[in-house]
Amino acid sequence: MKYKGYRVGSIEREILKVILSVKDRELPNKYSESFSDIFKTARQKYQYSETVNRMEKKGLIQFVNKYGELKITISPKGHRIIKSLMLSDYKQIKRPVKWDGKWRMVMFDIPEDKTKLRNIIRFHLKKIGFLQVQGSVWVYPYPCEEIITIIKTNFNFDDEIIYATINSFDKDLKFKKLFKL
Repeated sequence: MKYKGYRVGSIEREILKVILSVKDRELPNKYSESFSDIFKTARQKYQYSETVNRMEKKGLIQFVNKYGELKITISPKGHRIIKSLMLSDYKQIKRPVKWDGKWRMVMFDIPEDKTKLRNIIRFHLKKIGFLQVQGSVWVYPYPCEEIITIIKTNFNFDDEIIYATINSFDKDLKFKKLFKL
Protein backbone atom coordinates (compact mmCIF):
# COMPACT_ATOMS: atom_id res chain seq x y z
CA MET A 1 0.00 0.00 0.00
CA LYS A 2 1.23 3.51 -0.77
CA TYR A 3 0.98 6.31 1.74
CA LYS A 4 1.96 9.77 0.49
CA GLY A 5 4.77 8.49 -1.69
CA TYR A 6 5.92 5.70 0.61
CA ARG A 7 5.23 2.09 -0.18
CA VAL A 8 4.55 0.11 2.95
CA GLY A 9 5.05 -3.60 2.38
CA SER A 10 3.46 -6.49 4.22
CA ILE A 11 6.53 -7.16 6.40
CA GLU A 12 6.74 -3.47 7.34
CA ARG A 13 3.04 -3.43 8.16
CA GLU A 14 3.40 -6.50 10.39
CA ILE A 15 6.41 -5.03 12.20
CA LEU A 16 4.48 -1.81 12.88
CA LYS A 17 1.50 -3.82 14.15
CA VAL A 18 3.74 -5.91 16.42
CA ILE A 19 5.34 -2.78 17.89
CA LEU A 20 1.88 -1.31 18.52
CA SER A 21 0.71 -4.49 20.23
CA VAL A 22 3.54 -4.86 22.77
CA LYS A 23 3.21 -3.31 26.21
CA ASP A 24 5.64 -0.39 26.01
CA ARG A 25 5.25 0.00 22.22
CA GLU A 26 8.91 -0.81 21.73
CA LEU A 27 10.83 -3.85 20.56
CA PRO A 28 14.28 -5.06 21.47
CA ASN A 29 17.03 -4.02 19.06
CA LYS A 30 16.89 -5.76 15.68
CA TYR A 31 19.92 -7.86 16.57
CA SER A 32 18.50 -9.05 19.89
CA GLU A 33 18.57 -12.84 20.19
CA SER A 34 15.26 -12.95 22.03
CA PHE A 35 13.34 -11.27 19.20
CA SER A 36 15.06 -12.96 16.28
CA ASP A 37 14.20 -16.37 17.76
CA ILE A 38 10.66 -15.78 16.47
CA PHE A 39 11.88 -16.12 12.90
CA LYS A 40 12.34 -19.72 11.81
CA THR A 41 14.87 -19.45 9.00
CA ALA A 42 18.00 -17.45 8.32
CA ARG A 43 16.23 -15.87 5.33
CA GLN A 44 13.42 -14.59 7.56
CA LYS A 45 15.98 -13.13 9.98
CA TYR A 46 17.75 -11.43 7.07
CA GLN A 47 14.46 -10.05 5.69
CA TYR A 48 13.56 -8.71 9.12
CA SER A 49 16.94 -7.00 9.49
CA GLU A 50 16.78 -5.47 5.99
CA THR A 51 13.18 -4.34 6.49
CA VAL A 52 13.98 -2.67 9.81
CA ASN A 53 16.89 -0.80 8.19
CA ARG A 54 14.64 0.31 5.33
CA MET A 55 11.92 1.42 7.77
CA GLU A 56 14.43 3.52 9.69
CA LYS A 57 15.57 5.21 6.45
CA LYS A 58 11.92 5.96 5.55
CA GLY A 59 11.40 7.46 9.00
CA LEU A 60 8.75 4.93 10.06
CA ILE A 61 10.67 3.74 13.12
CA GLN A 62 13.48 5.02 15.28
CA PHE A 63 16.07 3.49 17.57
CA VAL A 64 15.99 4.72 21.16
CA ASN A 65 18.60 4.01 23.82
CA LYS A 66 16.69 3.08 26.95
CA TYR A 67 18.58 1.99 30.07
CA GLY A 68 21.62 1.06 27.98
CA GLU A 69 19.61 -1.13 25.62
CA LEU A 70 18.69 -0.15 22.07
CA LYS A 71 14.93 -0.35 21.42
CA ILE A 72 12.86 0.05 18.25
CA THR A 73 9.89 2.44 18.50
CA ILE A 74 7.42 3.83 15.99
CA SER A 75 8.16 7.40 14.91
CA PRO A 76 5.39 10.03 14.69
CA LYS A 77 5.40 9.51 10.92
CA GLY A 78 5.08 5.75 11.46
CA HIS A 79 2.11 6.32 13.78
CA ARG A 80 0.30 8.34 11.09
CA ILE A 81 0.91 5.64 8.52
CA ILE A 82 -0.08 2.69 10.73
CA LYS A 83 -3.34 4.42 11.71
CA SER A 84 -4.19 4.83 8.05
CA LEU A 85 -3.19 1.23 7.25
CA MET A 86 -5.14 -0.30 10.11
CA LEU A 87 -8.31 1.54 9.19
CA SER A 88 -7.93 0.72 5.50
CA ASP A 89 -7.66 -2.99 6.42
CA TYR A 90 -11.28 -2.82 7.54
CA LYS A 91 -12.95 -1.34 4.47
CA GLN A 92 -15.89 -3.67 4.88
CA ILE A 93 -16.41 -6.21 7.62
CA LYS A 94 -17.25 -9.65 6.30
CA ARG A 95 -20.82 -10.56 7.02
CA PRO A 96 -21.48 -13.96 8.55
CA VAL A 97 -23.78 -16.29 6.63
CA LYS A 98 -26.42 -16.08 9.35
CA TRP A 99 -27.13 -13.05 11.52
CA ASP A 100 -26.81 -13.75 15.26
CA GLY A 101 -29.78 -11.50 16.11
CA LYS A 102 -27.68 -8.96 18.02
CA TRP A 103 -27.09 -5.32 17.20
CA ARG A 104 -23.76 -3.52 17.58
CA MET A 105 -24.36 0.03 18.68
CA VAL A 106 -21.80 2.82 18.78
CA MET A 107 -22.53 6.01 20.69
CA PHE A 108 -20.16 8.93 20.93
CA ASP A 109 -20.01 12.28 22.67
CA ILE A 110 -17.31 14.37 21.06
CA PRO A 111 -17.11 18.11 21.88
CA GLU A 112 -18.08 20.74 19.28
CA ASP A 113 -14.50 22.03 19.10
CA LYS A 114 -13.45 18.63 17.71
CA THR A 115 -15.87 18.66 14.76
CA LYS A 116 -13.20 17.45 12.34
CA LEU A 117 -12.53 14.33 14.41
CA ARG A 118 -16.27 13.72 14.85
CA ASN A 119 -16.65 13.82 11.06
CA ILE A 120 -13.75 11.39 10.64
CA ILE A 121 -15.42 8.94 13.03
CA ARG A 122 -18.74 9.29 11.18
CA PHE A 123 -16.91 8.66 7.90
CA HIS A 124 -15.35 5.44 9.23
CA LEU A 125 -18.63 4.22 10.71
CA LYS A 126 -20.34 4.74 7.34
CA LYS A 127 -17.45 3.02 5.58
CA ILE A 128 -17.83 -0.02 7.83
CA GLY A 129 -21.56 -0.12 7.11
CA PHE A 130 -23.10 1.43 10.22
CA LEU A 131 -26.39 3.31 9.86
CA GLN A 132 -27.29 6.35 11.94
CA VAL A 133 -30.10 5.91 14.47
CA GLN A 134 -29.82 9.41 15.95
CA GLY A 135 -27.22 12.19 15.94
CA SER A 136 -24.37 10.27 17.52
CA VAL A 137 -25.91 6.81 17.79
CA TRP A 138 -25.05 4.28 15.08
CA VAL A 139 -26.04 0.65 14.61
CA TYR A 140 -24.65 -2.36 12.74
CA PRO A 141 -25.84 -6.00 12.83
CA TYR A 142 -22.49 -7.81 12.66
CA PRO A 143 -19.54 -8.20 15.07
CA CYS A 144 -17.07 -5.33 14.68
CA GLU A 145 -15.61 -4.69 18.13
CA GLU A 146 -12.03 -4.96 16.86
CA ILE A 147 -12.34 -2.11 14.34
CA ILE A 148 -14.19 0.09 16.85
CA THR A 149 -11.36 -0.53 19.33
CA ILE A 150 -8.85 0.51 16.64
CA ILE A 151 -10.82 3.71 15.96
CA LYS A 152 -11.01 4.49 19.70
CA THR A 153 -7.28 3.87 20.13
CA ASN A 154 -6.18 5.74 17.01
CA PHE A 155 -8.11 8.88 17.88
CA ASN A 156 -7.64 8.65 21.67
CA PHE A 157 -11.39 8.50 22.29
CA ASP A 158 -11.59 5.74 24.90
CA ASP A 159 -14.03 7.71 27.05
CA GLU A 160 -15.97 9.45 24.27
CA ILE A 161 -16.99 6.36 22.25
CA ILE A 162 -19.14 3.56 23.67
CA TYR A 163 -19.58 0.21 21.91
CA ALA A 164 -22.48 -2.02 22.97
CA THR A 165 -23.96 -5.32 21.84
CA ILE A 166 -27.73 -5.32 22.34
CA ASN A 167 -30.61 -7.66 21.55
CA SER A 168 -33.15 -5.07 20.43
CA PHE A 169 -34.03 -1.38 20.38
CA ASP A 170 -37.09 0.73 19.53
CA LYS A 171 -36.49 1.04 15.81
CA ASP A 172 -34.94 -2.35 15.12
CA LEU A 173 -37.67 -3.45 12.66
CA LYS A 174 -36.86 -0.46 10.45
CA PHE A 175 -33.15 -1.29 10.56
CA LYS A 176 -33.75 -4.99 9.89
CA LYS A 177 -35.37 -3.91 6.62
CA LEU A 178 -32.54 -1.47 5.82
CA PHE A 179 -29.91 -4.16 6.44
CA LYS A 180 -32.07 -6.76 4.63
CA LEU A 181 -32.09 -9.17 7.57
